[in-house]
Amino acid sequence: MTAVSELHALAIGFALLMVLSAGLMEVLARTVPAAPGPRWWSRACLLALAGLGMSAAAAWLEGIELLAPALWLLALGCVAEGLLRFGGRQGALRWVAGLALAYLLAALLLRMRGETAGQALFASGLVALLWIVVGLAALLRPPRGQRVIHAGIAACAAAAALGWVLHALLPARTGPTWRLFTDGVAVMLWLQFVACGLLVPLLVLAESFRVTERLRREAIHDPLTGALNRRGFEKHTARLAALSAQLGQSLAVLMLDIDHFKQVNDQHGHQVGDLALQSLARMVQRAKRESDAFARLGGEEFCVVLPGTDVPGARVFADRLRRSFAAFEIDTGSSFLSCTVSVGVAYASADTLQAGGADLVDLLHQADEALYEAKRAGRNRVRFYASAEVMSSRLDSRLFTSTMPHPEP
Repeated sequence: MTAVSELHALAIGFALLMVLSAGLMEVLARTVPAAPGPRWWSRACLLALAGLGMSAAAAWLEGIELLAPALWLLALGCVAEGLLRFGGRQGALRWVAGLALAYLLAALLLRMRGETAGQALFASGLVALLWIVVGLAALLRPPRGQRVIHAGIAACAAAAALGWVLHALLPARTGPTWRLFTDGVAVMLWLQFVACGLLVPLLVLAESFRVTERLRREAIHDPLTGALNRRGFEKHTARLAALSAQLGQSLAVLMLDIDHFKQVNDQHGHQVGDLALQSLARMVQRAKRESDAFARLGGEEFCVVLPGTDVPGARVFADRLRRSFAAFEIDTGSSFLSCTVSVGVAYASADTLQAGGADLVDLLHQADEALYEAKRAGRNRVRFYASAEVMSSRLDSRLFTSTMPHPEP
């Protein structure tokens, strides 16, 4: 096989790879419409294919090959844009488009001055630089659990960039045969073929992991408030309680219930009720630590589990949250609405947890009892379940529960 036919075979193989990859990314984009990455990667494959076509058309149309590097630059810009959007960011494409335009102007100037070698070196350097940008975009704050995949994407980008560097440094051989490691065009095509052949499945794998993580998160979180749902709460707090006992940490459990929530829904509509739930959830999310667990257990009832928190700390957390919510005004569209929340608190020391004197289920029941006491006492209150440990603290006895009947929420 001659050098020209071997290069043609490489180019055809690369073109087929781009066609198949574009189709795969388009199918993925249609299957997961909320995923921004695959659609950008599909465009990148089509632009790379168009760039390859411009290079091939140079045999019939002189000068059209100048467009090929510009299309490759835009293709790499789409890859970088897809990676950035995949990570929740954007902003790569505008300056890449400006760089492609600047390249065209510089390439035309160099061609007019007869510096074709300089023009080819300039184009190869820019494409190599953009591949490096793609690698950096992959390494920029990768999603949790995907560092290895994104490191693989960066490695593919580095290999492709090396191909363009060697394309600029090694001469192109046009004799009857060529050797892979001494021919610049051959090295570039081989490295692009291998790098892109590995890059595409890595991108698909990254998107699959992202979709799986999103489905897992949706399965254990409440869609309205972002708090854990009951299933997620049970899974998370079982580990949390065991870890607290193992590490010798105390545990405080808070039950929260928005006062007169049914009246809010009846008088202002469920949309305003949803705003009240979301407002309280945002306050808790801002106030809690990363190690704390927060869940919506149903309706207007929430639960917060605070490991390593003593009785005074639990009181400060609960009362600060109660005051903040009471001071917050919800925009109903026609007026502003203020709501209040009642809080019940239960507490167990590390010794009690380790000795088996109480567990998380017990604390949930106790916090629920304290919540009903807060309702009975007039709502917009914080009440503690009167366990021996709470009674022995210096907490105001008026914050303890009694044995009165439960009121309506």
